[in-house]
Amino acid sequence: MTKKVYDLIIVGAGAAALAAALYAARYKLTTLMLGQIPGGTSGTAHEVWNYPGFDKISGMELMMKMIEQVKMNGAEFKQETVQDIKKGKKFTVKTDKETYEAKKIILATGSERKKLGIHGEKDYVGKGISYCATCDSGFYKDKIAGVVGGSDAALTAALLLARFAKKVYIIYRKDKFTKPDQTWVEQVEKEKKIEIIFNAEVSKLIGKDKIEGVEIEIEDKKEKLKLDGLFIEIGSTPNTELAQKLGIELDKGEIAVDKNMKTNVEGAFAAGDITNNPFKQISTAVGEGSIAAYSAYKELRV
Repeated sequence: MTKKVYDLIIVGAGAAALAAALYAARYKLTTLMLGQIPGGTSGTAHEVWNYPGFDKISGMELMMKMIEQVKMNGAEFKQETVQDIKKGKKFTVKTDKETYEAKKIILATGSERKKLGIHGEKDYVGKGISYCATCDSGFYKDKIAGVVGGSDAALTAALLLARFAKKVYIIYRKDKFTKPDQTWVEQVEKEKKIEIIFNAEVSKLIGKDKIEGVEIEIEDKKEKLKLDGLFIEIGSTPNTELAQKLGIELDKGEIAVDKNMKTNVEGAFAAGDITNNPFKQISTAVGEGSIAAYSAYKELRV
């Protein structure tokens, strides 16, 4: 019996992968989506307030709606972990359960947000700990929030939070900002709601059912800050292991793509947080996944 060769295999199960699968199915491409965690990182969001069409919705509920839509349109989804990808005349994709073949491939494996690595961090996610100010800043109206980090992302998160919160602390381990654009630094310094604490690291999370504060270490001293929420903005690590096995070119650790979401490897596309596009949101991931599927469709139908 001849083994089925899919038109397209999508590696990942988050927003970018789901959008790609939906569009590919609508284009009548035989499509297989492979991913271990349905909804990916997007599914872990406590509530999403900035996705068009919903006043607010949990990340998991939004992803489940997308998964059902993908299945209704005829794409296959298998909860399997992709272990290896090889390229010959076709792409061979090996998972923990099976081996598949496809004419085209889309990598949408996302990224892992870097964690502080302190006790209780995982337990407080959605209960005061957040990795997305764009998603969660609206919850902190007239409250006190902290931001850990010293990058552009950290400073812009603090500025966004200052629109809602009555007080925002930036907690940064170095003695000055060196990474962010000077424009952001100037805006932060002008914002009266923001207080910068240099040479400081969060050493302990305080609270019972939710974050109530943190303990910080400033040189040899320990201080406590009362907080309603803590935003971790210390970067992310793209999941590029599979891309590197294929010889896909990276740009500062992320997959380099063109406007059609093409990589340097013929027939391989990428979408979502794994790419070198600068804005990482559910809506942009959906857009990138849609473009990647359309680009694959055009190549297949030439």
